Amino acid sequence: MSPLRVAVFAGRLLLALLLSVSAHAADAGSTVFELPAAERIYLEEFSRHVDLLEDPQGKLSLDRVVHSSFAPGSLKAANIGFTSSVWWARVTFRNSGPREREIFLRQTYPLIDYLDVYEQLGPEQWRSHETGDRRPFAARDIAHRDFVFPIHVPAQGERVVYLRYQSQGPIDISLSLFSSPELLESLSREQLAYGIYYGCVIMLLVWSSLVFIAVRDRAFLAYFAYVGTFGLYMLIHNGLAYQYLWPESPRWGNTSLVAFINIALFAGLQFSRMILRAKEVTPRLDLAARGLQAVAAALLLAAPFVPYSAIIAPVAGLVLIGVIFMLVMGTAAMLLGSRPARFYVIAWSSFLCGSVVFLLKTFGVLPHTFFTQNGWQIGSLLEMILLSMTLSTRMNELQHQSRTDPLTLLGNRRLFDDKLPQEFALAREEQKPLSLLVLDVDHFKGYNDRHGHARGDQAIKAVANALRKFGRKPFVACRYGGEEFTVILPGIDCSTASVMSERLRRTVEETLHGDLAITISVGYACLSRGDFENAEKLFEAADSALYRAKQEGRNCVVAFHDRAPEAQEPPVQRAATS
Repeated sequence: MSPLRVAVFAGRLLLALLLSVSAHAADAGSTVFELPAAERIYLEEFSRHVDLLEDPQGKLSLDRVVHSSFAPGSLKAANIGFTSSVWWARVTFRNSGPREREIFLRQTYPLIDYLDVYEQLGPEQWRSHETGDRRPFAARDIAHRDFVFPIHVPAQGERVVYLRYQSQGPIDISLSLFSSPELLESLSREQLAYGIYYGCVIMLLVWSSLVFIAVRDRAFLAYFAYVGTFGLYMLIHNGLAYQYLWPESPRWGNTSLVAFINIALFAGLQFSRMILRAKEVTPRLDLAARGLQAVAAALLLAAPFVPYSAIIAPVAGLVLIGVIFMLVMGTAAMLLGSRPARFYVIAWSSFLCGSVVFLLKTFGVLPHTFFTQNGWQIGSLLEMILLSMTLSTRMNELQHQSRTDPLTLLGNRRLFDDKLPQEFALAREEQKPLSLLVLDVDHFKGYNDRHGHARGDQAIKAVANALRKFGRKPFVACRYGGEEFTVILPGIDCSTASVMSERLRRTVEETLHGDLAITISVGYACLSRGDFENAEKLFEAADSALYRAKQEGRNCVVAFHDRAPEAQEPPVQRAATS
Protein backbone atom coordinates (compact mmCIF):
# COMPACT_ATOMS: atom_id res chain seq x y z
CA MET A 1 0.00 0.00 0.00
CA SER A 2 1.41 3.40 -0.99
CA PRO A 3 2.11 6.02 1.70
CA LEU A 4 -0.62 8.23 0.20
CA ARG A 5 -3.26 5.52 0.55
CA VAL A 6 -2.11 4.83 4.09
CA ALA A 7 -2.50 8.50 4.95
CA VAL A 8 -5.97 8.68 3.41
CA PHE A 9 -7.09 5.51 5.24
CA ALA A 10 -5.71 6.82 8.52
CA GLY A 11 -7.46 10.15 8.00
CA ARG A 12 -10.79 8.45 7.33
CA LEU A 13 -10.37 6.22 10.38
CA LEU A 14 -9.52 9.21 12.55
CA LEU A 15 -12.55 11.12 11.21
CA ALA A 16 -14.85 8.16 11.92
CA LEU A 17 -13.49 7.90 15.44
CA LEU A 18 -14.00 11.60 16.02
CA LEU A 19 -17.57 11.43 14.72
CA SER A 20 -18.26 8.41 16.91
CA VAL A 21 -16.88 10.15 19.99
CA SER A 22 -18.82 13.28 19.12
CA ALA A 23 -22.06 11.30 18.69
CA HIS A 24 -21.44 9.43 21.91
CA ALA A 25 -20.74 12.67 23.73
CA ALA A 26 -23.91 14.21 22.34
CA ASP A 27 -25.89 11.09 23.28
CA ALA A 28 -24.48 11.09 26.79
CA GLY A 29 -24.94 14.81 27.21
CA SER A 30 -28.58 14.69 26.23
CA THR A 31 -29.46 12.71 29.36
CA VAL A 32 -27.85 15.11 31.83
CA PHE A 33 -30.17 17.31 33.88
CA GLU A 34 -28.47 19.92 36.02
CA LEU A 35 -30.33 20.38 39.30
CA PRO A 36 -31.07 24.07 39.83
CA ALA A 37 -29.29 25.86 42.65
CA ALA A 38 -32.66 26.71 44.24
CA GLU A 39 -33.86 24.15 46.74
CA ARG A 40 -37.39 24.12 45.37
CA ILE A 41 -37.94 22.11 42.19
CA TYR A 42 -41.19 21.68 40.30
CA LEU A 43 -41.15 20.45 36.71
CA GLU A 44 -44.57 19.20 35.58
CA GLU A 45 -43.40 18.04 32.13
CA PHE A 46 -40.09 16.42 32.97
CA SER A 47 -40.51 13.78 30.22
CA ARG A 48 -38.98 16.21 27.73
CA HIS A 49 -35.66 15.88 29.60
CA VAL A 50 -35.29 12.09 29.26
CA ASP A 51 -33.96 9.97 26.41
CA LEU A 52 -35.88 6.97 25.09
CA LEU A 53 -35.05 3.48 23.86
CA GLU A 54 -37.48 0.95 22.37
CA ASP A 55 -36.97 -2.75 23.08
CA PRO A 56 -39.32 -4.48 20.59
CA GLN A 57 -38.65 -7.96 21.98
CA GLY A 58 -38.57 -6.91 25.62
CA LYS A 59 -35.45 -8.97 26.26
CA LEU A 60 -32.71 -6.37 26.73
CA SER A 61 -30.82 -6.72 30.00
CA LEU A 62 -29.87 -3.69 32.04
CA ASP A 63 -26.22 -4.15 31.00
CA ARG A 64 -27.11 -4.07 27.31
CA VAL A 65 -29.41 -1.09 27.84
CA VAL A 66 -26.60 0.86 29.51
CA HIS A 67 -24.46 0.42 26.39
CA SER A 68 -27.27 1.13 23.91
CA SER A 69 -27.93 4.38 22.09
CA PHE A 70 -30.96 6.34 23.24
CA ALA A 71 -32.96 8.81 21.17
CA PRO A 72 -33.67 12.32 22.51
CA GLY A 73 -37.06 12.47 24.20
CA SER A 74 -39.95 14.90 23.91
CA LEU A 75 -43.46 15.14 25.30
CA LYS A 76 -44.94 13.75 22.09
CA ALA A 77 -42.41 10.91 21.83
CA ALA A 78 -42.94 9.99 25.49
CA ASN A 79 -46.68 9.49 24.96
CA ILE A 80 -46.27 6.18 23.17
CA GLY A 81 -49.76 4.73 23.35
CA PHE A 82 -50.56 1.05 22.74
CA THR A 83 -47.47 -1.02 22.03
CA SER A 84 -46.11 -4.53 22.60
CA SER A 85 -42.58 -3.19 23.04
CA VAL A 86 -40.75 -2.47 26.26
CA TRP A 87 -39.60 1.12 26.54
CA TRP A 88 -36.67 2.53 28.49
CA ALA A 89 -36.15 6.09 29.65
CA ARG A 90 -32.83 7.47 30.87
CA VAL A 91 -31.71 10.63 32.59
CA THR A 92 -28.60 11.70 34.47
CA PHE A 93 -29.05 14.11 37.37
CA ARG A 94 -26.10 16.35 38.10
CA ASN A 95 -25.69 18.11 41.44
CA SER A 96 -23.09 20.85 41.46
CA GLY A 97 -24.00 21.93 44.97
CA PRO A 98 -22.04 21.34 48.20
CA ARG A 99 -24.52 18.83 49.73
CA GLU A 100 -26.62 15.84 48.76
CA ARG A 101 -30.00 16.62 47.17
CA GLU A 102 -33.19 14.56 47.55
CA ILE A 103 -35.59 14.78 44.63
CA PHE A 104 -38.75 12.87 43.74
CA LEU A 105 -39.40 11.46 40.28
CA ARG A 106 -43.11 10.89 39.76
CA GLN A 107 -44.79 8.84 37.03
CA THR A 108 -48.22 10.53 36.79
CA TYR A 109 -49.97 7.94 34.61
CA PRO A 110 -50.76 5.11 37.06
CA LEU A 111 -51.95 2.41 34.64
CA ILE A 112 -48.53 0.90 33.90
CA ASP A 113 -48.31 -2.88 34.39
CA TYR A 114 -44.59 -3.07 35.25
CA LEU A 115 -42.37 -0.12 36.03
CA ASP A 116 -38.79 -0.78 37.15
CA VAL A 117 -36.40 2.01 38.10
CA TYR A 118 -32.62 1.53 38.37
CA GLU A 119 -30.28 4.05 40.00
CA GLN A 120 -26.58 3.67 39.24
CA LEU A 121 -24.72 4.12 42.52
CA GLY A 122 -21.32 3.20 41.09
CA PRO A 123 -19.65 0.87 38.59
CA GLU A 124 -21.85 -2.25 38.43
CA GLN A 125 -23.69 -1.04 41.53
CA TRP A 126 -27.43 -0.42 41.25
CA ARG A 127 -30.42 0.34 43.42
CA SER A 128 -33.68 -0.97 41.96
CA HIS A 129 -37.34 -0.10 42.49
CA GLU A 130 -39.85 -2.62 41.11
CA THR A 131 -43.48 -1.60 41.00
CA GLY A 132 -46.49 -1.31 38.67
CA ASP A 133 -50.21 -1.97 38.85
CA ARG A 134 -49.63 -5.68 38.17
CA ARG A 135 -47.65 -5.90 41.39
CA PRO A 136 -48.97 -5.55 44.97
CA PHE A 137 -49.42 -1.95 46.09
CA ALA A 138 -47.00 -2.53 48.98
CA ALA A 139 -44.13 -2.76 46.45
CA ARG A 140 -44.21 1.02 45.99
CA ASP A 141 -41.60 3.20 47.65
CA ILE A 142 -44.27 5.74 48.61
CA ALA A 143 -47.91 4.74 49.22
CA HIS A 144 -49.52 6.87 46.56
CA ARG A 145 -51.84 6.29 43.61
CA ASP A 146 -49.03 7.32 41.23
CA PHE A 147 -45.50 5.93 41.18
CA VAL A 148 -43.19 8.19 43.17
CA PHE A 149 -39.46 7.42 43.46
CA PRO A 150 -37.09 9.21 45.86
CA ILE A 151 -33.72 9.88 44.20
CA HIS A 152 -30.61 11.00 46.14
CA VAL A 153 -28.02 12.88 44.09
CA PRO A 154 -24.62 13.17 45.82
CA ALA A 155 -22.90 16.51 46.28
CA GLN A 156 -20.65 17.47 43.39
CA GLY A 157 -21.78 14.31 41.61
CA GLU A 158 -24.22 12.61 39.27
CA ARG A 159 -26.89 9.95 39.49
CA VAL A 160 -27.91 7.99 36.36
CA VAL A 161 -31.48 6.67 36.40
CA TYR A 162 -33.07 4.15 34.01
CA LEU A 163 -36.81 3.47 33.89
CA ARG A 164 -38.24 0.34 32.24
CA TYR A 165 -41.90 0.47 31.07
CA GLN A 166 -43.92 -2.60 30.12
CA SER A 167 -47.73 -2.65 29.85
CA GLN A 168 -50.57 -4.32 27.99
CA GLY A 169 -52.35 -0.98 27.94
CA PRO A 170 -50.99 2.31 26.60
CA ILE A 171 -47.54 3.42 27.74
CA ASP A 172 -47.40 7.05 28.72
CA ILE A 173 -44.00 8.10 30.03
CA SER A 174 -45.34 11.02 32.01
CA LEU A 175 -42.74 12.18 34.49
CA SER A 176 -42.66 15.10 36.88
CA LEU A 177 -39.80 16.21 39.12
CA PHE A 178 -40.27 17.65 42.61
CA SER A 179 -38.42 18.64 45.69
CA SER A 180 -40.07 17.67 48.99
CA PRO A 181 -42.06 20.90 49.60
CA GLU A 182 -43.33 21.05 46.01
CA LEU A 183 -44.38 17.40 46.12
CA LEU A 184 -46.43 18.01 49.27
CA GLU A 185 -48.04 21.11 47.76
CA SER A 186 -48.86 19.21 44.57
CA LEU A 187 -50.44 16.35 46.52
CA SER A 188 -52.51 18.84 48.54
CA ARG A 189 -53.86 20.46 45.36
CA GLU A 190 -54.71 17.06 43.94
CA GLN A 191 -56.52 16.01 47.09
CA LEU A 192 -58.64 19.15 46.87
CA ALA A 193 -59.43 18.55 43.18
CA TYR A 194 -60.33 14.89 43.70
CA GLY A 195 -62.30 15.79 46.81
CA ILE A 196 -64.39 18.22 44.76
CA TYR A 197 -64.89 15.68 41.97
CA TYR A 198 -65.88 12.72 44.11
CA GLY A 199 -67.81 14.95 46.51
CA CYS A 200 -69.95 16.06 43.55
CA VAL A 201 -70.37 12.42 42.50
CA ILE A 202 -71.55 11.45 46.00
CA MET A 203 -73.94 14.41 46.16
CA LEU A 204 -75.45 13.44 42.80
CA LEU A 205 -75.82 9.85 43.99
CA VAL A 206 -77.58 10.92 47.19
CA TRP A 207 -79.83 13.34 45.31
CA SER A 208 -80.86 10.82 42.64
CA SER A 209 -81.49 8.06 45.19
CA LEU A 210 -83.72 10.31 47.33
CA VAL A 211 -85.67 11.52 44.30
CA PHE A 212 -86.10 7.93 43.09
CA ILE A 213 -87.49 6.94 46.49
CA ALA A 214 -89.89 9.90 46.30
CA VAL A 215 -91.14 9.63 42.70
CA ARG A 216 -90.37 5.98 41.83
CA ASP A 217 -89.28 6.93 38.32
CA ARG A 218 -86.79 4.35 37.04
CA ALA A 219 -84.92 6.99 35.02
CA PHE A 220 -83.50 8.23 38.35
CA LEU A 221 -82.42 4.69 39.20
CA ALA A 222 -80.65 4.38 35.83
CA TYR A 223 -78.95 7.72 36.46
CA PHE A 224 -77.84 6.51 39.91
CA ALA A 225 -76.37 3.35 38.34
CA TYR A 226 -74.55 5.35 35.66
CA VAL A 227 -73.06 7.95 38.02
CA GLY A 228 -72.10 5.29 40.56
CA THR A 229 -70.38 2.93 38.11
CA PHE A 230 -68.66 5.69 36.16
CA GLY A 231 -67.49 7.33 39.39
CA LEU A 232 -66.03 3.98 40.47
CA TYR A 233 -64.40 3.60 37.06
CA MET A 234 -62.72 6.98 37.45
CA LEU A 235 -61.58 5.87 40.91
CA ILE A 236 -59.87 2.91 39.23
CA HIS A 237 -58.56 5.00 36.35
CA ASN A 238 -56.91 7.45 38.76
CA GLY A 239 -55.27 4.67 40.78
CA LEU A 240 -57.23 5.49 43.93
CA ALA A 241 -59.24 2.25 43.91
CA TYR A 242 -56.04 0.20 43.77
CA GLN A 243 -54.57 2.22 46.62
CA TYR A 244 -57.57 2.05 48.96
CA LEU A 245 -59.95 -0.73 47.84
CA TRP A 246 -57.91 -3.70 46.58
CA PRO A 247 -54.16 -3.05 47.06
CA GLU A 248 -53.37 -6.78 47.16
CA SER A 249 -55.38 -7.67 44.03
CA PRO A 250 -53.52 -6.34 40.99
CA ARG A 251 -55.21 -8.73 38.56
CA TRP A 252 -58.69 -7.62 39.63
CA GLY A 253 -57.48 -4.02 39.49
CA ASN A 254 -56.86 -4.39 35.75
CA THR A 255 -59.98 -6.47 35.06
CA SER A 256 -62.17 -4.01 36.97
CA LEU A 257 -61.06 -1.19 34.69
CA VAL A 258 -62.66 -2.94 31.71
CA ALA A 259 -65.62 -4.25 33.70
CA PHE A 260 -66.79 -0.96 35.16
CA ILE A 261 -66.46 1.08 31.97
CA ASN A 262 -68.72 -1.46 30.24
CA ILE A 263 -71.21 -1.37 33.11
CA ALA A 264 -71.17 2.44 33.02
CA LEU A 265 -71.78 2.43 29.25
CA PHE A 266 -74.66 -0.03 29.67
CA ALA A 267 -76.21 2.11 32.43
CA GLY A 268 -75.68 5.30 30.42
CA LEU A 269 -77.48 3.82 27.41
CA GLN A 270 -80.33 2.63 29.64
CA PHE A 271 -80.66 6.08 31.19
CA SER A 272 -80.66 7.64 27.73
CA ARG A 273 -83.41 5.33 26.49
CA MET A 274 -85.58 6.13 29.49
CA ILE A 275 -85.05 9.88 29.83
CA LEU A 276 -85.57 10.42 26.07
CA ARG A 277 -88.45 7.92 25.87
CA ALA A 278 -86.60 6.42 22.91
CA LYS A 279 -88.95 3.46 22.55
CA GLU A 280 -91.83 5.80 21.69
CA VAL A 281 -89.99 8.79 20.20
CA THR A 282 -87.14 7.15 18.22
CA PRO A 283 -87.86 3.38 18.07
CA ARG A 284 -85.10 2.57 15.58
CA LEU A 285 -82.47 4.36 17.64
CA ASP A 286 -83.82 2.58 20.70
CA LEU A 287 -83.21 -0.75 18.95
CA ALA A 288 -79.66 0.33 18.08
CA ALA A 289 -79.09 1.35 21.72
CA ARG A 290 -80.14 -2.11 22.83
CA GLY A 291 -77.62 -3.54 20.37
CA LEU A 292 -74.82 -1.44 21.88
CA GLN A 293 -75.91 -2.60 25.33
CA ALA A 294 -75.60 -6.20 24.15
CA VAL A 295 -72.04 -5.56 22.91
CA ALA A 296 -71.12 -3.91 26.23
CA ALA A 297 -72.55 -6.90 28.11
CA ALA A 298 -70.54 -9.30 25.93
CA LEU A 299 -67.29 -7.40 26.56
CA LEU A 300 -68.10 -7.34 30.26
CA LEU A 301 -68.48 -11.13 30.33
CA ALA A 302 -65.27 -11.54 28.31
CA ALA A 303 -63.19 -9.23 30.52
CA PRO A 304 -61.99 -11.90 33.02
CA PHE A 305 -60.90 -14.27 30.24
CA VAL A 306 -59.47 -12.07 27.46
CA PRO A 307 -56.02 -10.46 27.91
CA TYR A 308 -56.17 -6.79 28.76
CA SER A 309 -54.08 -5.93 25.70
CA ALA A 310 -56.63 -7.59 23.41
CA ILE A 311 -59.80 -6.14 24.95
CA ILE A 312 -58.86 -2.59 25.89
CA ALA A 313 -58.81 -1.23 22.32
CA PRO A 314 -62.29 -2.61 21.41
CA VAL A 315 -63.66 -1.28 24.70
CA ALA A 316 -62.19 2.18 24.05
CA GLY A 317 -63.70 2.14 20.56
CA LEU A 318 -67.09 1.03 21.88
CA VAL A 319 -67.10 3.84 24.46
CA LEU A 320 -66.39 6.42 21.75
CA ILE A 321 -69.10 4.97 19.49
CA GLY A 322 -71.53 4.85 22.42
CA VAL A 323 -70.97 8.48 23.36
CA ILE A 324 -71.41 9.65 19.75
CA PHE A 325 -74.52 7.49 19.42
CA MET A 326 -76.09 8.92 22.58
CA LEU A 327 -75.39 12.41 21.28
CA VAL A 328 -77.15 11.52 18.00
CA MET A 329 -80.09 9.99 19.89
CA GLY A 330 -80.40 13.10 22.05
CA THR A 331 -80.28 15.39 19.00
CA ALA A 332 -83.01 13.36 17.28
CA ALA A 333 -85.21 13.51 20.38
CA MET A 334 -84.62 17.26 20.71
CA LEU A 335 -85.66 17.85 17.11
CA LEU A 336 -88.83 15.87 17.81
CA GLY A 337 -89.69 18.20 20.70
CA SER A 338 -88.32 16.42 23.79
CA ARG A 339 -87.68 19.02 26.52
CA PRO A 340 -85.16 16.94 28.54
CA ALA A 341 -83.12 16.38 25.36
CA ARG A 342 -81.74 19.93 25.39
CA PHE A 343 -79.65 19.55 28.53
CA TYR A 344 -78.96 15.94 27.54
CA VAL A 345 -77.30 16.99 24.26
CA ILE A 346 -75.15 19.62 25.99
CA ALA A 347 -74.18 17.05 28.64
CA TRP A 348 -72.99 14.40 26.20
CA SER A 349 -71.25 17.03 24.05
CA SER A 350 -69.14 17.95 27.09
CA PHE A 351 -68.41 14.30 27.77
CA LEU A 352 -67.55 13.64 24.12
CA CYS A 353 -65.06 16.50 24.02
CA GLY A 354 -63.34 15.23 27.17
CA SER A 355 -63.39 11.63 25.87
CA VAL A 356 -61.89 12.53 22.50
CA VAL A 357 -59.10 14.54 24.12
CA PHE A 358 -58.27 11.70 26.52
CA LEU A 359 -58.42 8.99 23.84
CA LEU A 360 -56.18 10.99 21.51
CA LYS A 361 -53.75 11.27 24.40
CA THR A 362 -54.06 7.54 25.10
CA PHE A 363 -53.32 6.61 21.50
CA GLY A 364 -50.31 8.93 21.43
CA VAL A 365 -51.76 11.62 19.15
CA LEU A 366 -51.79 14.37 21.81
CA PRO A 367 -49.09 14.95 24.45
CA HIS A 368 -49.65 14.19 28.11
CA THR A 369 -50.70 17.37 29.88
CA PHE A 370 -52.95 18.10 32.86
CA PHE A 371 -55.87 18.81 30.52
CA THR A 372 -55.38 15.77 28.24
CA GLN A 373 -54.85 13.43 31.20
CA ASN A 374 -57.89 14.78 33.11
CA GLY A 375 -60.03 15.75 30.12
CA TRP A 376 -62.26 12.71 30.54
CA GLN A 377 -62.73 13.46 34.21
CA ILE A 378 -63.50 17.13 33.64
CA GLY A 379 -65.91 16.31 30.82
CA SER A 380 -67.60 13.59 32.86
CA LEU A 381 -68.22 15.92 35.82
CA LEU A 382 -69.81 18.54 33.57
CA GLU A 383 -71.84 15.79 31.91
CA MET A 384 -73.16 14.35 35.18
CA ILE A 385 -74.16 17.79 36.46
CA LEU A 386 -75.93 18.61 33.19
CA LEU A 387 -77.66 15.23 33.21
CA SER A 388 -78.99 16.05 36.67
CA MET A 389 -80.53 19.16 35.08
CA THR A 390 -82.05 16.84 32.47
CA LEU A 391 -83.60 14.90 35.32
CA SER A 392 -84.91 18.16 36.80
CA THR A 393 -86.70 18.75 33.50
CA ARG A 394 -88.00 15.20 33.80
CA MET A 395 -89.33 16.02 37.27
CA ASN A 396 -91.14 19.04 35.83
CA GLU A 397 -92.66 16.78 33.19
CA LEU A 398 -93.74 14.30 35.84
CA GLN A 399 -95.27 17.10 37.85
CA HIS A 400 -97.04 18.35 34.73
CA GLN A 401 -98.31 14.83 34.01
CA SER A 402 -99.60 14.54 37.57
CA ARG A 403 -101.63 17.73 37.01
CA THR A 404 -102.83 16.86 33.49
CA ASP A 405 -105.87 14.84 32.47
CA PRO A 406 -104.59 12.05 30.16
CA LEU A 407 -107.70 11.95 27.92
CA THR A 408 -108.14 15.66 27.23
CA LEU A 409 -104.63 16.95 28.07
CA LEU A 410 -106.30 19.74 30.02
CA GLY A 411 -105.56 20.36 33.67
CA ASN A 412 -107.03 17.83 36.07
CA ARG A 413 -108.86 18.15 39.40
CA ARG A 414 -105.54 18.43 41.24
CA LEU A 415 -104.45 21.42 39.14
CA PHE A 416 -107.83 23.08 39.63
CA ASP A 417 -107.72 22.59 43.41
CA ASP A 418 -104.24 24.16 43.51
CA LYS A 419 -104.85 26.98 41.05
CA LEU A 420 -108.23 28.38 42.12
CA PRO A 421 -107.18 29.36 45.70
CA GLN A 422 -104.04 31.02 44.27
CA GLU A 423 -105.98 33.08 41.74
CA PHE A 424 -108.68 33.90 44.33
CA ALA A 425 -106.10 35.24 46.82
CA LEU A 426 -104.29 37.21 44.09
CA ALA A 427 -107.51 38.79 42.83
CA ARG A 428 -108.48 39.78 46.37
CA GLU A 429 -105.05 41.25 47.07
CA GLU A 430 -104.77 43.22 43.83
CA GLN A 431 -108.47 44.11 43.62
CA LYS A 432 -108.79 42.54 40.17
CA PRO A 433 -111.78 40.73 38.65
CA LEU A 434 -111.96 36.94 38.64
CA SER A 435 -114.60 34.70 37.05
CA LEU A 436 -115.13 30.96 37.23
CA LEU A 437 -117.01 28.77 34.74
CA VAL A 438 -118.36 25.31 35.57
CA LEU A 439 -119.86 23.28 32.71
CA ASP A 440 -120.76 19.76 31.77
CA VAL A 441 -122.11 17.77 28.82
CA ASP A 442 -125.90 17.46 28.71
CA HIS A 443 -127.43 13.97 29.02
CA PHE A 444 -123.98 12.43 28.85
CA LYS A 445 -125.01 9.14 30.48
CA GLY A 446 -127.62 8.54 27.80
CA TYR A 447 -125.09 9.56 25.12
CA ASN A 448 -122.67 6.92 26.44
CA ASP A 449 -125.39 4.29 26.56
CA ARG A 450 -126.43 4.96 22.94
CA HIS A 451 -123.02 5.34 21.31
CA GLY A 452 -120.59 3.53 23.61
CA HIS A 453 -117.66 4.74 25.68
CA ALA A 454 -115.37 5.30 22.68
CA ARG A 455 -117.83 7.83 21.24
CA GLY A 456 -118.28 9.25 24.71
CA ASP A 457 -114.53 9.85 24.92
CA GLN A 458 -114.64 11.59 21.54
CA ALA A 459 -117.39 13.87 22.86
CA ILE A 460 -115.28 14.72 25.91
CA LYS A 461 -112.33 15.50 23.61
CA ALA A 462 -114.54 17.72 21.48
CA VAL A 463 -115.39 19.84 24.52
CA ALA A 464 -111.71 19.93 25.48
CA ASN A 465 -110.74 21.13 21.99
CA ALA A 466 -113.35 23.89 22.21
CA LEU A 467 -111.92 24.95 25.57
CA ARG A 468 -108.41 25.06 24.10
CA LYS A 469 -109.57 27.33 21.26
CA PHE A 470 -111.54 29.43 23.70
CA GLY A 471 -108.93 29.74 26.45
CA ARG A 472 -105.53 31.30 26.58
CA LYS A 473 -103.08 32.08 29.36
CA PRO A 474 -103.65 33.04 32.10
CA PHE A 475 -106.97 31.19 31.66
CA VAL A 476 -106.89 27.70 33.17
CA ALA A 477 -109.19 25.02 31.72
CA CYS A 478 -109.50 21.74 33.67
CA ARG A 479 -111.43 18.52 33.45
CA TYR A 480 -112.96 18.45 36.91
CA GLY A 481 -114.23 14.90 36.62
CA GLY A 482 -116.28 12.77 34.23
CA GLU A 483 -118.07 15.09 31.80
CA GLU A 484 -117.63 18.19 33.99
CA PHE A 485 -115.13 20.98 33.23
CA THR A 486 -114.02 24.21 34.89
CA VAL A 487 -112.40 27.37 33.52
CA ILE A 488 -110.62 29.88 35.77
CA LEU A 489 -110.66 33.36 34.20
CA PRO A 490 -108.28 35.78 36.00
CA GLY A 491 -108.85 39.42 35.09
CA ILE A 492 -112.27 38.72 33.48
CA ASP A 493 -115.35 40.54 34.76
CA CYS A 494 -118.94 39.28 34.64
CA SER A 495 -119.99 40.88 31.35
CA THR A 496 -116.99 39.39 29.52
CA ALA A 497 -117.48 36.03 31.23
CA SER A 498 -121.08 35.99 29.97
CA VAL A 499 -119.98 36.61 26.36
CA MET A 500 -117.22 34.00 26.56
CA SER A 501 -119.55 31.41 28.08
CA GLU A 502 -122.13 31.86 25.32
CA ARG A 503 -119.42 31.67 22.65
CA LEU A 504 -118.14 28.44 24.20
CA ARG A 505 -121.66 26.96 24.30
CA ARG A 506 -122.21 27.69 20.60
CA THR A 507 -118.81 26.32 19.62
CA VAL A 508 -119.51 22.98 21.29
CA GLU A 509 -123.02 22.84 19.80
CA GLU A 510 -121.58 23.29 16.29
CA THR A 511 -118.69 20.84 16.69
CA LEU A 512 -120.51 17.52 16.19
CA HIS A 513 -123.53 16.91 14.00
CA GLY A 514 -126.44 14.55 13.60
CA ASP A 515 -126.98 11.85 16.13
CA LEU A 516 -123.51 12.51 17.60
CA ALA A 517 -124.20 16.17 18.38
CA ILE A 518 -123.72 17.30 21.98
CA THR A 519 -124.58 20.39 24.00
CA ILE A 520 -123.27 21.82 27.25
CA SER A 521 -124.72 23.76 30.17
CA VAL A 522 -122.61 26.52 31.70
CA GLY A 523 -122.80 28.20 35.07
CA TYR A 524 -120.49 30.98 36.15
CA ALA A 525 -119.77 33.22 39.13
CA CYS A 526 -117.74 36.40 39.50
CA LEU A 527 -115.77 37.55 42.49
CA SER A 528 -116.83 41.16 41.92
CA ARG A 529 -120.54 40.25 42.04
CA GLY A 530 -120.60 38.23 45.24
CA ASP A 531 -119.28 38.30 48.77
CA PHE A 532 -117.34 35.02 48.74
CA GLU A 533 -115.30 34.13 51.79
CA ASN A 534 -112.89 31.87 49.95
CA ALA A 535 -112.27 30.03 46.69
CA GLU A 536 -114.46 27.12 47.75
CA LYS A 537 -117.48 29.41 48.09
CA LEU A 538 -116.81 30.83 44.63
CA PHE A 539 -116.80 27.33 43.19
CA GLU A 540 -120.03 26.43 44.99
CA ALA A 541 -121.65 29.52 43.48
CA ALA A 542 -120.63 28.63 39.92
CA ASP A 543 -121.66 25.03 40.52
CA SER A 544 -125.10 26.05 41.73
CA ALA A 545 -125.45 28.25 38.62
CA LEU A 546 -124.70 25.19 36.49
CA TYR A 547 -127.39 23.26 38.38
CA ARG A 548 -129.93 25.99 37.56
CA ALA A 549 -128.88 25.92 33.89
CA LYS A 550 -129.84 22.26 33.84
CA GLN A 551 -133.14 23.01 35.56
CA GLU A 552 -133.89 25.63 32.91
CA GLY A 553 -133.62 23.11 30.08
CA ARG A 554 -129.86 22.68 29.50
CA ASN A 555 -127.80 24.01 26.54
CA CYS A 556 -127.77 27.45 28.16
CA VAL A 557 -125.64 29.80 30.26
CA VAL A 558 -126.64 30.94 33.76
CA ALA A 559 -124.82 33.41 36.04
CA PHE A 560 -124.89 32.98 39.80
CA HIS A 561 -125.81 36.64 40.43
CA ASP A 562 -128.81 36.44 38.04
CA ARG A 563 -130.57 33.93 40.28
CA ALA A 564 -133.31 34.82 42.73
CA PRO A 565 -132.15 34.56 46.36
CA GLU A 566 -134.67 31.84 47.11
CA ALA A 567 -133.33 29.79 44.19
CA GLN A 568 -129.80 29.70 45.52
CA GLU A 569 -130.04 26.32 47.16
CA PRO A 570 -127.05 23.97 47.21
CA PRO A 571 -126.67 21.84 44.09
CA VAL A 572 -127.96 18.29 44.19
CA GLN A 573 -126.24 15.27 42.71
CA ARG A 574 -126.35 15.52 38.92
CA ALA A 575 -125.87 11.85 38.17
CA ALA A 576 -129.57 11.52 37.47
CA THR A 577 -129.97 14.80 35.61
CA SER A 578 -126.85 14.91 33.44
